[in-house]
Amino acid sequence: MKKILIITSAVILVLIGIRFSITKVGEIQRAKALALSSTPTVELGEVEEKEIYKSIEIPGRVQSMDKVDLVARIDGYLQKKHFKEGDFVKKGQLLFTIEPAQYLNNLNKAKADLENAKAVLYKATRDYDRGAELVKKDFISKSTYDGLKADKDAASAAVKSANAQLAEAKRNYSYTSIKSPVDGKIGSLQIQEGNYVTISSGTLATVIKTNPIYVKYSVDSKQFSELRNLNFIPKKGEKPIKVDVILPNGNVYPIKGIQDFWDNQISTSTGTMDFRATFENNDHVLIPGDFVKVKVYSNQKNNVLVVPQEVVLQDSKGRYVYIADEKNNVQTKYFKDAGQYENYWIIKEGLKKGDKFITTNLTKLVPKMSVKVEQNKGSAEKTTK
Repeated sequence: MKKILIITSAVILVLIGIRFSITKVGEIQRAKALALSSTPTVELGEVEEKEIYKSIEIPGRVQSMDKVDLVARIDGYLQKKHFKEGDFVKKGQLLFTIEPAQYLNNLNKAKADLENAKAVLYKATRDYDRGAELVKKDFISKSTYDGLKADKDAASAAVKSANAQLAEAKRNYSYTSIKSPVDGKIGSLQIQEGNYVTISSGTLATVIKTNPIYVKYSVDSKQFSELRNLNFIPKKGEKPIKVDVILPNGNVYPIKGIQDFWDNQISTSTGTMDFRATFENNDHVLIPGDFVKVKVYSNQKNNVLVVPQEVVLQDSKGRYVYIADEKNNVQTKYFKDAGQYENYWIIKEGLKKGDKFITTNLTKLVPKMSVKVEQNKGSAEKTTK
C-alpha cells in the first residue's frame, strides 16, 4: 500500500512538471507573438533633389508711396471740412474750405485795378502815337514828346504790376480750397472747423497713398553679397525679382510684388543697404507702418535637397528625422536646414541624396526601438515653383 502511494505521488509530480513546462512554453510563445505584434510597421522615404527658385526671408515694413500733410497756405477761419475721417479720397477732391470772402474781395479788386491800368495804358498809347506825328511837324516840342513816351511806359509797367497782383490774388483765393493732391486714405482731423489757421498752424490732416504701396527691407553687406551671388539681384535685361509678403498673421499676401529699387550705397550709420518692392494693394490689406516678412525669390532655378516637413521632428539639438539602421532599429538623424520651400525643408547639411528616413507611425517611435520596414517610398516629386 505504501509502495502504491509512493508511485502515485511520483506520477502526480511528473504530470505537474509536464503541465508547468507546457505552460511556460505557451507563455514564451505568447510573449514572442505580443512583441512581434507591438513592433511598429513603418515605411521609408528618400531624400531627393528638387529644382526650385531659392528664396530668402527678410524683415520688412510697409510704406506709403506718398504721404501728404495738408496745411493752410493762407490765414483765415477754417470754415468747413468736406470728408469723413478715414475716408478714401481722390486726387483733386475738395477737403477743406478756408473762409474765402476776404480773398474773393481782393481778387475782384485786383481785376478792377488791372482794367483801370489797361485803360490808362490805352490813353497813354494813343497820346504817344499822336505825339509822334506832331513832333515830326514841330507842332510839339521834343520834351513834350518825351513826356508822352514816359507816360506810356509807366502805364505799361502799371499793367504788368496789376497782372502780377491779379495772379497773386487768384493764387491766394485758390488756397481757400484745400484739395487732395493724391488718391489715398485721409487720417484724423488735427484742427477743428471754426478755428483760425495760419501758414504756421501745422497739419490739418494727412493723406496717405495706399495703392500701389511699397514694402521696404534692408540687408547687411554680407547678405548683399549673398543676394548678388545667388541671383537675387537681376542683371541688365533680366526679368525683375519677384517678392512675397508674409503678413503678421502668417498668411501670404496673394499678390506678388516686384523688387524695383535698391540703394547705391551701404549706410555708414546702420551698415545696411535699403531695398524696396512695389505691390498692388486694391483691397488695402497692406497697411503703411505694418511690420511684415519679405520673401525674395531668385531669378534662376537651383537644385536642392529636400525633406518633407511632415516627417521632421525637433528638439533642443535641432531638427531631425528617424531612420532605420541595418538591424531595423530606430535612430535619430539631425540635419541643418537652409529655409523652407512649400512643404519641405531645404537641407543644408546632415543628409545627402538617397538617404532614407521613416515616414509613418512617427508618434509611436523612440530611439533604439525595433521596427518592421514594409517598403520604401519616395517622398519628393519633381516639381518646380
